[in-house]
Amino acid sequence: MTKIDCLVCHDTTGTYKKTPTAAGMPDSSVDLVAVAKSVGLTSRKTCGDCHFNGGGGEAVKHADLSRQLLKPPRNCDIHMGGYDFQCSECHRTRNHKIAGRSSSVPVVEGSMSCTGCHSNTPHYGDDLLDHHLNKHCNNISCNTCHAPLYAKCKPTKVFWDWSKAGDKAREVIKDKYGMDDYLWKKGEFIWKESAKPVYAWYGGFMKRVLLGDPLDRSLPEINITEPVGSINDPNSKISPFKIMKGTQAVDAEYDYLLVPHLYPRDKNDTTAYWKHRDWQKAFADGMKAADMKYSGKYEWIRTNMYWGVEHEVMPADMALSCVQCHASLKGERTCDRCHQDNRDVDFKSIAHKGTDFSYMASMGRDVSHLVGSTDYIDFKSLGYKGDPIIYGGRFKKLPMGYKAQE
Repeated sequence: MTKIDCLVCHDTTGTYKKTPTAAGMPDSSVDLVAVAKSVGLTSRKTCGDCHFNGGGGEAVKHADLSRQLLKPPRNCDIHMGGYDFQCSECHRTRNHKIAGRSSSVPVVEGSMSCTGCHSNTPHYGDDLLDHHLNKHCNNISCNTCHAPLYAKCKPTKVFWDWSKAGDKAREVIKDKYGMDDYLWKKGEFIWKESAKPVYAWYGGFMKRVLLGDPLDRSLPEINITEPVGSINDPNSKISPFKIMKGTQAVDAEYDYLLVPHLYPRDKNDTTAYWKHRDWQKAFADGMKAADMKYSGKYEWIRTNMYWGVEHEVMPADMALSCVQCHASLKGERTCDRCHQDNRDVDFKSIAHKGTDFSYMASMGRDVSHLVGSTDYIDFKSLGYKGDPIIYGGRFKKLPMGYKAQE
């Protein structure tokens, strides 16, 4: 917190702003006396003024953070839209050390998770479903079920091609979400709204490519960040991620990512890409500023970044249903595969209770392709032989004599 001034977080007038080229100094139009007399607690706005714009714009890299969270409907985010939570109610702070972090950066001031408020057994009922859901918590992160989609409030960028930048004559086309597919300063984009996450085992640690790390350019794609976890690791849980795909530059001799100089320092700047559209000059200047060697030759490579889905938590009755993950429950036989049939318990109703993609589609969400879907998280891709109801969990064998059924 040593390089963030107090008013960025504690202004309540909504008028405090910076001049981009003034090295962090306030804009000359700000009434500093009025702002100083109006300091107060942080809010979604003061936090969001920075965090809603990660990557240079709303919902660019963070799939679940945008200005829509200033006043979201409860179906977009139950905490902020249903209970009017401010960010600090989850991101607890002591001595200005704020718990929480993005999956793209290391923990600095403390990690946090849903269980900090909800406990390791958050389903507090005493019925059959709650019993099984609490057992699921040993293997599945909360947002896998409770945030089955990301970018519900506003489309997020899922692909960014820097190699296409520089064409001022290119026609900009709006996609079906109303988002621009191109910006000459930054290149070509693909956006997605109400997207299904990618699921991976995550044990709380991320593997990251740091500036200067050598890359294997023979690979078709390189993961700049990726979760560390395994089906065999009891500390790992199935967790939801947005994968941010991109095309960016690498040094053709040193095999590390390049840092371009983009924003002009002043009117006399001779190397900024956004002024001269010359990658060669921009890379030479940017690498000099980073105190790293530049060979003078560059290539474009495909990259992926895993971004955790942490916000836009849906109401409990809109979490994924049993059937949406377990294809074995979709037919006539449901929970009675294991449990004695009981006329007082409607197993089929229990198994199907959850996210209603048909309703979401009727409300304008781009989810019609998910209606009727099952095996939502793709068990085989996570290392299972198939549906765990049929083949057993990762640390649990099926009862003796039990045979897999179609």
